Amino acid sequence: MTTLRGLLGMMMLASLVWLGCDTTGGDDDDVAGGGPADDDVADDDTGDDDTVPVPTHCEPLAEGMNEGFDVDGEERSFILNMPSDVEEGGPYPVVFNFHGLGDTATNMSSLLSGHVDGDWPFIAVTVEDTDYLMFNFPLDWAVFEVDENNKEARLFDEVLACIDARWGVDEDHVHATGFSIGSICVDMLCTLRGEQIASVATYSGGYWNNPANEDPMISWAISWPEYTTENLYPQLFVHGGENDLYDLVVTALHFNEYAIADSIWLEEKGHDVMVCEHSLGHTVPMTMAGDKVVQFFEDHPYGTVDSPYADGFPSDWPDYCEFGPAD
Repeated sequence: MTTLRGLLGMMMLASLVWLGCDTTGGDDDDVAGGGPADDDVADDDTGDDDTVPVPTHCEPLAEGMNEGFDVDGEERSFILNMPSDVEEGGPYPVVFNFHGLGDTATNMSSLLSGHVDGDWPFIAVTVEDTDYLMFNFPLDWAVFEVDENNKEARLFDEVLACIDARWGVDEDHVHATGFSIGSICVDMLCTLRGEQIASVATYSGGYWNNPANEDPMISWAISWPEYTTENLYPQLFVHGGENDLYDLVVTALHFNEYAIADSIWLEEKGHDVMVCEHSLGHTVPMTMAGDKVVQFFEDHPYGTVDSPYADGFPSDWPDYCEFGPAD
């Protein structure tokens, strides 16, 4: 699995070749989250400074909606919500956020935007879909036919590398969350890029490479690689009980059944899992909103194999949350 540092290095090399070895790096002050200024790099004759300039396509990234970000020839859009002093700090935790079917990044960003400037400052990346179609049915995210070059995984690669170049990424705190098909996208990301992810929280998602989730009506159209991730990231499963479903006309996606099956499946693989059944159907409950997800991420950095929640959840968490797989 390609590491973040490896991806960043390849991106920067490609950018320099494309620009004819332009090493000016634009007008940004610091490189890669706190390194020497670009002018210092240009004047350094010692050859000992391995700091590289920010790739040109990363320079426009800013607070709010970012459009026209090229990923493998396709223009992508996403919202960045960042700490107010982002230019002064770093490296930062990064949380990717994927909306549900038919929703927008603007609406979904509210899950995290109010928390980025708190006691645990982080950068939130709320991704906009590309109107992805499967058999002329809009599914927003490319989660059916999946391989290493999946467009959502490649967006993850490129955005993470640019954030690292601009402000610095805390590699112990790269996380993802989503709702409904956005959570399925997160589970796919854990399959493809799970070695980089510290912990994840999914609202009504599902792993489509878990044999227990096979549905004869749609499984023929789903192609996910075998789950081979070795990193034992903890996962928080939030679902709405028996009424947590989505009707696809030919079948229904029962997200409560996915959560139960996936929590058992991951626990058997060695992951710490937590399940919160809120019984409110296919929705994000206020009792398990963004503040809980952010707290979960802060408490579960990369390499957590013994969750602090094994001895009890934080006092303000709802009593419907349980440690371990669902019964």
